Amino acid sequence: MKWYDDMNQQEKRSFKKVITICAVGAILILLIPVFFHAIFK
Repeated sequence: MKWYDDMNQQEKRSFKKVITICAVGAILILLIPVFFHAIFK
C-alpha cells in the first residue's frame, strides 16, 4: 500500500471518512430489508 503511505494526513483523514461512510452505507442497505421483514411480518 505504497500509495497510502504517500498521502499526507489530510488526505488520509478524508480517505478514512469515505471508507467509513461506504461501510456504514453498505451495512444499512443490508439491514433495512431485514428490519422491515421483522416489523411487517
